[in-house]
Amino acid sequence: MTWLEWMGAGGISIPVLLLAYFALRRTKSALEMCLQVFLHTRTEREHRATMIAMAAALPQGGAAARFEQGQPTWLFYKHSEPGPRVIASREAA
Repeated sequence: MTWLEWMGAGGISIPVLLLAYFALRRTKSALEMCLQVFLHTRTEREHRATMIAMAAALPQGGAAARFEQGQPTWLFYKHSEPGPRVIASREAA
């Protein structure tokens, strides 16, 4: 092959390789963002379920609060009667 043939092949393949490289980088960053949101949501659900179970386990009723950075973010309340369910409220905190 002569240098002209190499330049011709490189003139087409290099932009295609660069396009594929940048497309893969964008896809990777989008997947990382989706994974981060999924893990954050799952962690929040697990924390909330744990706090609800803890508030439900209070024998005479009462309240339990979850704090983040020194501020209450969730308030869990259990009535003293056995009938009502545990109330979880983010706004009440």
